[in-house]
Amino acid sequence: MELATTTALLTLLLHAPFAGQAGQVATPTASPVVPPAQSSSPVPATDLGGYRLPLLREGSVLSRVEGDLTQDPDEKLWLFRPTKPESGGLRREFVLMPSPTLEDMLQTIRVSAVPVEFEMTGRVFIYRGRNFLLPELAPPIVRFDARADATPPAKTETRVAPSGEAKFVPPTGKANAGASDDAAEDAAVEDIEKRLEERIGRAPTRRIPESPSAANAEAKRNTTTTASAPVASGERLTLRRGRLLRDPQAGSWRFVPEQFTGNGDGSMEILPCLLLEQLERAARESDAPPVTLMSGTVLAFEGRNFLLPTSFRRAREGRGLGG
Repeated sequence: MELATTTALLTLLLHAPFAGQAGQVATPTASPVVPPAQSSSPVPATDLGGYRLPLLREGSVLSRVEGDLTQDPDEKLWLFRPTKPESGGLRREFVLMPSPTLEDMLQTIRVSAVPVEFEMTGRVFIYRGRNFLLPELAPPIVRFDARADATPPAKTETRVAPSGEAKFVPPTGKANAGASDDAAEDAAVEDIEKRLEERIGRAPTRRIPESPSAANAEAKRNTTTTASAPVASGERLTLRRGRLLRDPQAGSWRFVPEQFTGNGDGSMEILPCLLLEQLERAARESDAPPVTLMSGTVLAFEGRNFLLPTSFRRAREGRGLGG
């Protein structure tokens, strides 16, 4: 009897822990809350100017690219924008450098009563992370018969000339209305021809002097007339000695040639390019305005001279050969 009781007690003690655990109710573990994943892709910018496009390499050439001319309201710089947009629908912008071609473009815009586009050919330069363009040829594209919101109707009325050829004529009722447009066209064309003649020159029409004394007098008059004019556009400087100075008002850099003969060229503003950045670094490393031997091309714009540098090197201090 005692043996059976002992056996029962041992059996109860061995099974008691398992019974207690089986009677407990398991508490569910709360799963951690995972926030929704956010997209890491950047939001594309929608307000990008043309200057945000990749820069063109210095020395690149634009050839017969159609575009318009606008002025930056803040910097007062003239910008050329090609009509055809590039990737992303953005239009590239070039800052136009002073030149006789730019002067002709501005004159064409002033005398034209309708919007004008240009077919641009020129060289590309880089300065401080921006593309500059030196216009070399920019014939205007003037659409006299078209407005921004309409297409001109075709003229179908014809008559036979005495030679027997068919000839288009404007409708009778619109003859007076088109007279003012024709006058504006003629004035614009005459102005363009006049400026081309000033730049290229006409065939010589002056008479030949009859005596050597008359020839010498005429040559003296021509020399006196052109002495006070700025340097002719297109003239080249080759290792011209001068100093590099900063214009405190405009913030630009100027090259001041040394005047050995008394008939110096005067100071010239240096046009923006990668070589100008090198000149700026050389000037900042010097305690005094550095003396340089400059080579480049002189350009004229609105009565002032500008210099497009091609090379330079530091000069030794002292007097030059002509001093």
